[in-house]
Amino acid sequence: MPSKIAKVATEAHGSMSVSHHQAAVLMARTTVEAVAKAQGITQGSLVVKIDELYNRHLVYEHVRDAAHEVRFVGNDAAHGDLVDKPINEDEAQAILDLMDMVLDGVFIAPAKTAAQKAARQAKKAAAATGTATSTPTAASTATP
Repeated sequence: MPSKIAKVATEAHGSMSVSHHQAAVLMARTTVEAVAKAQGITQGSLVVKIDELYNRHLVYEHVRDAAHEVRFVGNDAAHGDLVDKPINEDEAQAILDLMDMVLDGVFIAPAKTAAQKAARQAKKAAAATGTATSTPTAASTATP
Protein backbone atom coordinates (compact mmCIF):
# COMPACT_ATOMS: atom_id res chain seq x y z
CA MET A 1 0.00 0.00 0.00
CA PRO A 2 1.38 3.44 -0.81
CA SER A 3 2.68 5.11 2.33
CA LYS A 4 0.58 8.25 1.75
CA ILE A 5 -2.59 6.17 1.76
CA ALA A 6 -1.48 4.21 4.81
CA LYS A 7 -0.89 7.53 6.59
CA VAL A 8 -4.40 8.78 5.83
CA ALA A 9 -5.96 5.47 6.91
CA THR A 10 -3.90 5.57 10.10
CA GLU A 11 -5.20 9.07 10.75
CA ALA A 12 -8.75 7.78 10.38
CA HIS A 13 -8.09 5.09 12.97
CA GLY A 14 -6.27 7.58 15.19
CA SER A 15 -9.26 9.90 15.14
CA MET A 16 -11.45 7.00 16.11
CA SER A 17 -9.17 6.09 19.00
CA VAL A 18 -9.81 9.48 20.61
CA SER A 19 -13.57 9.38 19.90
CA HIS A 20 -13.44 11.91 17.06
CA HIS A 21 -16.04 10.00 15.07
CA GLN A 22 -16.82 12.58 12.39
CA ALA A 23 -13.10 13.16 11.76
CA ALA A 24 -12.58 9.40 11.48
CA VAL A 25 -15.35 9.13 8.91
CA LEU A 26 -14.03 12.11 6.94
CA MET A 27 -10.58 10.56 6.83
CA ALA A 28 -12.10 7.23 5.76
CA ARG A 29 -13.78 8.99 2.85
CA THR A 30 -10.49 10.71 2.00
CA THR A 31 -8.78 7.32 2.07
CA VAL A 32 -11.25 5.79 -0.38
CA GLU A 33 -10.75 8.67 -2.80
CA ALA A 34 -6.96 8.38 -2.45
CA VAL A 35 -7.20 4.66 -3.25
CA ALA A 36 -8.95 5.42 -6.53
CA LYS A 37 -6.43 8.11 -7.42
CA ALA A 38 -3.55 5.74 -6.64
CA GLN A 39 -5.03 3.42 -9.26
CA GLY A 40 -4.97 6.20 -11.85
CA ILE A 41 -8.64 7.05 -11.51
CA THR A 42 -8.50 10.81 -11.17
CA GLN A 43 -11.45 12.13 -13.15
CA GLY A 44 -15.02 12.57 -11.98
CA SER A 45 -16.80 12.50 -8.68
CA LEU A 46 -16.10 9.94 -5.99
CA VAL A 47 -19.13 7.98 -7.21
CA VAL A 48 -17.50 7.68 -10.63
CA LYS A 49 -14.11 6.81 -9.14
CA ILE A 50 -15.54 4.03 -6.97
CA ASP A 51 -17.53 2.59 -9.85
CA GLU A 52 -14.42 2.71 -12.04
CA LEU A 53 -12.48 0.67 -9.45
CA TYR A 54 -15.15 -1.98 -9.95
CA ASN A 55 -15.31 -1.59 -13.74
CA ARG A 56 -11.53 -2.14 -13.93
CA HIS A 57 -11.92 -5.30 -11.83
CA LEU A 58 -9.81 -3.83 -9.02
CA VAL A 59 -12.51 -4.59 -6.44
CA TYR A 60 -15.37 -7.02 -6.08
CA GLU A 61 -18.96 -5.83 -6.01
CA HIS A 62 -19.22 -5.98 -2.20
CA VAL A 63 -16.04 -3.88 -1.87
CA ARG A 64 -17.46 -1.33 -4.30
CA ASP A 65 -20.60 -1.21 -2.17
CA ALA A 66 -18.47 -0.80 0.97
CA ALA A 67 -16.67 2.15 -0.64
CA HIS A 68 -20.01 3.76 -1.47
CA GLU A 69 -21.14 3.39 2.16
CA VAL A 70 -17.97 5.17 3.27
CA ARG A 71 -18.74 7.87 0.70
CA PHE A 72 -22.36 8.31 1.83
CA VAL A 73 -21.51 8.80 5.50
CA GLY A 74 -18.36 10.76 4.69
CA ASN A 75 -20.36 13.15 2.53
CA ASP A 76 -22.83 13.71 5.37
CA ALA A 77 -19.95 14.52 7.70
CA ALA A 78 -18.26 16.76 5.14
CA HIS A 79 -21.37 18.79 4.49
CA GLY A 80 -22.25 19.36 8.12
CA ASP A 81 -25.29 17.09 7.98
CA LEU A 82 -24.25 15.40 11.21
CA VAL A 83 -24.20 18.51 13.39
CA ASP A 84 -27.65 17.82 14.84
CA LYS A 85 -27.28 14.03 14.82
CA PRO A 86 -23.57 13.25 15.16
CA ILE A 87 -22.29 9.88 14.16
CA ASN A 88 -21.87 7.51 17.08
CA GLU A 89 -18.99 5.20 17.86
CA ASP A 90 -20.58 2.08 16.36
CA GLU A 91 -21.40 3.85 13.11
CA ALA A 92 -17.91 5.31 12.83
CA GLN A 93 -16.32 1.93 13.54
CA ALA A 94 -18.47 0.33 10.86
CA ILE A 95 -17.28 2.92 8.35
CA LEU A 96 -13.64 2.31 9.28
CA ASP A 97 -14.18 -1.43 8.88
CA LEU A 98 -15.54 -0.78 5.38
CA MET A 99 -12.59 1.50 4.58
CA ASP A 100 -10.26 -1.31 5.67
CA MET A 101 -12.16 -3.67 3.38
CA VAL A 102 -11.40 -1.34 0.46
CA LEU A 103 -7.71 -1.19 1.41
CA ASP A 104 -7.58 -4.97 1.67
CA GLY A 105 -9.32 -5.44 -1.67
CA VAL A 106 -7.13 -3.04 -3.61
CA PHE A 107 -3.74 -3.40 -1.93
CA ILE A 108 -3.35 -6.06 0.74
CA ALA A 109 -5.00 -9.14 -0.78
CA PRO A 110 -3.37 -8.63 -4.21
CA ALA A 111 0.05 -8.17 -2.55
CA LYS A 112 -0.37 -11.34 -0.50
CA THR A 113 -1.47 -13.24 -3.59
CA ALA A 114 1.51 -11.97 -5.61
CA ALA A 115 3.91 -12.93 -2.82
CA GLN A 116 2.45 -16.43 -2.62
CA LYS A 117 2.62 -16.81 -6.39
CA ALA A 118 6.27 -15.68 -6.45
CA ALA A 119 7.15 -18.12 -3.66
CA ARG A 120 5.42 -20.98 -5.46
CA GLN A 121 7.13 -20.16 -8.75
CA ALA A 122 10.54 -19.87 -7.04
CA LYS A 123 10.02 -23.25 -5.40
CA LYS A 124 9.02 -24.79 -8.73
CA ALA A 125 12.02 -23.24 -10.51
CA ALA A 126 14.36 -24.46 -7.78
CA ALA A 127 12.95 -27.97 -8.08
CA ALA A 128 13.41 -27.90 -11.84
CA THR A 129 17.08 -26.91 -11.53
CA GLY A 130 17.78 -29.15 -8.56
CA THR A 131 18.49 -26.20 -6.28
CA ALA A 132 17.31 -26.77 -2.76
CA THR A 133 15.11 -24.20 -1.18
CA SER A 134 14.63 -24.18 2.51
CA THR A 135 11.73 -22.89 4.45
CA PRO A 136 12.33 -22.43 8.17
CA THR A 137 10.34 -24.84 10.25
CA ALA A 138 9.26 -24.39 13.83
CA ALA A 139 11.97 -26.85 14.92
CA SER A 140 14.74 -25.12 12.98
CA THR A 141 13.84 -21.66 14.25
CA ALA A 142 13.28 -22.59 17.88
CA THR A 143 15.74 -21.19 20.38
CA PRO A 144 17.07 -23.39 23.22
